[in-house]
Amino acid sequence: MTRKVAVVPHTHWDREWYAGFPYFRLRLIEVMDQLLDRLERDPAHRFFLLDGQMAMVDDYLEVRPEAAARMRELVRTGRLSVGPWYVLMDEFLVSGETIVRNLQLGVTRAAGLGGHLPVGYLPDMFGHIGQMPQILREAGFAHAVVWRGVPRAVDRTAFWWRAPDGSTVRAEYLPAGYSNGASIPDDPDALLRRLRAHEAQLSPFLGEDAPLLFMNGTDHQAPQPWLPAVAAALNDEQKDFELRITPLSEYLANAPTEALPSWVGELRSSARANLLMGVASNRVDVKVAAARAERGLERLAEPLAALWIPAGEWPQQQLDLAWLEVIRNSAHDSICACSADEVGVAVLHRYADAATIASGVVEQVQRGLRGAFGRRGPVVVNPGQRTRSGLVELVLPGADAPAGMQLVDRVTAGSVEREARGRDLARVLAELTETGWLEDG
Repeated sequence: MTRKVAVVPHTHWDREWYAGFPYFRLRLIEVMDQLLDRLERDPAHRFFLLDGQMAMVDDYLEVRPEAAARMRELVRTGRLSVGPWYVLMDEFLVSGETIVRNLQLGVTRAAGLGGHLPVGYLPDMFGHIGQMPQILREAGFAHAVVWRGVPRAVDRTAFWWRAPDGSTVRAEYLPAGYSNGASIPDDPDALLRRLRAHEAQLSPFLGEDAPLLFMNGTDHQAPQPWLPAVAAALNDEQKDFELRITPLSEYLANAPTEALPSWVGELRSSARANLLMGVASNRVDVKVAAARAERGLERLAEPLAALWIPAGEWPQQQLDLAWLEVIRNSAHDSICACSADEVGVAVLHRYADAATIASGVVEQVQRGLRGAFGRRGPVVVNPGQRTRSGLVELVLPGADAPAGMQLVDRVTAGSVEREARGRDLARVLAELTETGWLEDG
């Protein structure tokens, strides 16, 4: 019996990892230049997948803006697949809002080139949150592609993946990862041996006549010029395998759905693939910066601006810039901080920029609030979606508490001197003045 083999040419692109972004962009320009030329010159190179993310497209077009029309035509004709994500994020180390904004930005940017890959492509995340099928379904996706985190209970190359709310997608499982068809040989006999060995490796997961998904790519791999010729030659020489270069979405549209196992909730098993669990607690400064930037945007800047800034003054451009930095940082090698030190520095800088924009929007709201009330005095604003109660602490000038308020702490010259022991007094005074505890002069 002939086993059908769907060959999906692709590359997996880490925007920054063992080197900084500028280094990887130099390589990206080289790979993308080769790819566009090859797709345009040779119709036998039917298709190429740009890793399910738009960041590499934007990074390329920033340097080669004249290539936008070429890419748009290749996307329109189905030769090139872009999106739906902006970056391939880590799902556990960023907020749910960041994940949704990531998908929203990727879909929006891909629309400008002709449309996005209609698949929740998640090939290299270090596990998956339980709500991912829900997010994908809400965005109109029926398929996901996963590797790390799938438990031993899944014994096929596909399964039904259900979120706690019942939302379900068909998940294509890559037991050997997204590089199972990487760097194929240019000799048909060598390729045949490779396919037979891979078929034997996956035999516990494959039915007798199940197709084989052969992901022809790996980290930062350029397209292989000999792929169409060696695939055609192998098809002519033997009957065990029938190779077809195909878009991922086309393969999934016709993939088997009968007798598939089911799984509910998160995919967090290291039974078959390393989840790099140490990345959850390394570089704590990066994780703290992420939380501050996300909370500043989600819980302060945007809700306060929606409540108090007139529609005509909505700071869309500023918020878009802040979210772009947060989304870029959500890439798994960035937020996980499993990268070179220079990457960690860049990540912290982007988070600082986003947090600064968020605080600037909040200050804009505060300036507006000062004139919105008929009397002077403290104003407390609830940016949440529900009524709240609790203790509010205020730092006020003067030595005595206003009527009806309780004084919980007092800043005195003596307390400043005690705080300054072993430190520079001028710096302490500057910090207290900057934060409003002391008035300048």
